[in-house]
Amino acid sequence: MRKTLFWVIAVVGVGGASPAQDSRDPWRIHEWGTFTSLQNESGRTIGWINTEDEPVPDFVHRLRKSLLVPIDDLPPVLSKGAPHLHPDVLVRLETPVLYFHPPKGASLPARIDLKVDFRGGWLTEFYPDGRVTAPGLDVETADFGRLGPGTVGSLEWKGLWVGKEGEFPATRDAVWLAPRDVRSAPVMTADQKECEGFIFYRGVAYLEAPLAAVRSREGNRLSIFGRLPRELAGAAPLRIPQMWLVDIREGGDIGFRTLPGAELTANPDRTLANVESTFLDREYSPGNLSRLRREMKEGLMAEGLYADEADALLNTWEASYFHAPGLRLFFMVPRAWTDHVLPLKASIPAEVSRAMIGRLELVTPAQRACLKRIINAKEVSNAWYFEWQKNHPEAVRRFLERRREGDLQSLRKDCVQIPDNYVAYLQLGRFRNSLVLDAYKRGAVSLRSFIETYDLAPASVSER
Repeated sequence: MRKTLFWVIAVVGVGGASPAQDSRDPWRIHEWGTFTSLQNESGRTIGWINTEDEPVPDFVHRLRKSLLVPIDDLPPVLSKGAPHLHPDVLVRLETPVLYFHPPKGASLPARIDLKVDFRGGWLTEFYPDGRVTAPGLDVETADFGRLGPGTVGSLEWKGLWVGKEGEFPATRDAVWLAPRDVRSAPVMTADQKECEGFIFYRGVAYLEAPLAAVRSREGNRLSIFGRLPRELAGAAPLRIPQMWLVDIREGGDIGFRTLPGAELTANPDRTLANVESTFLDREYSPGNLSRLRREMKEGLMAEGLYADEADALLNTWEASYFHAPGLRLFFMVPRAWTDHVLPLKASIPAEVSRAMIGRLELVTPAQRACLKRIINAKEVSNAWYFEWQKNHPEAVRRFLERRREGDLQSLRKDCVQIPDNYVAYLQLGRFRNSLVLDAYKRGAVSLRSFIETYDLAPASVSER
């Protein structure tokens, strides 16, 4: 169990007391979240991944709404305009959630300050409300500014009431309800206008993941290497307790391999693991889901989470982790890496556990085949959508009411003839726009017509 003890002067306000003065037991602050990256066959990180996965309710505060791009099946040019994909977004910091656990006998509610910084990034969504800074981002113009190693965004909550009961915002979104299913002290803003069972935030960053996965020329093996920030070279080795290589087919069958832990060192050429990247048919089974969840839950609890907190993470990411087709490498992020990239400060002496899962989405041969179908298409047109809209208005209305990824493909046999190049585009998955833009940048010039037809041009950013 990995924990850090913060010893900072407690903040005491009207109606609150120093949290630790009534008990020698420490306060406990527990956090979980995901760092997501997209990597190609050579382990190179691909940008433009500021796409939403599991969107949160509308009451959540957003640094800038257009910075996060919803992902569904409808062409952007036909509904919501250009997707504003940012070339510098190499990592998505997804759904960090913080819980407070007071010691027995603590005088509640307690007044607590909390601050988190994000090296290389901006913290883009949060609840309850806090003070946010985002160097380089102009919230008033269309220019998003650049992200780089020197960017440090921050979020700060002053005078939170911890342990003060209040009304949580109404929602039916499973992605928000799952984290609530945890026994913890409620959190309320200093002005007592917003209350929740946890603190939530997300972000985007120009940041390399601590692991790189390189596919062999034959395409059937992965070699895994470590990547340490220069500042952490002296702290090496950092241990990654466990890794899981997971492949999910259309329909939900799962194949996975559990990999042993490894130590990150300052040597980027040191191979941490070699593993078969393909799975035999007999290795896929829906029953593998429960076994994979059990192993990941054990890994999260070994990092200090309570059982209900580990379940909350896995339930929140059920669809994205375990049902979305694709090849991905999950791993427990070393605590020292998290503390360096995402330093957290609390105004109370507390025992802090931070269990973060790293998630590498790996480009597959199937995705390359989809890109080839788009590149080789003889004709690019979006007229099919307008014909569908004209001839089947009820089907279009139903789609728009429940629009989400996967719906449009299910309709194509009934009443809409989607061109094969657009079907291939949908089959690329969540980071489809990133893959198209990266292929175009790398020389697939015929993609220009597809990008222009569907308005997939990236966000406007200043030159470095």
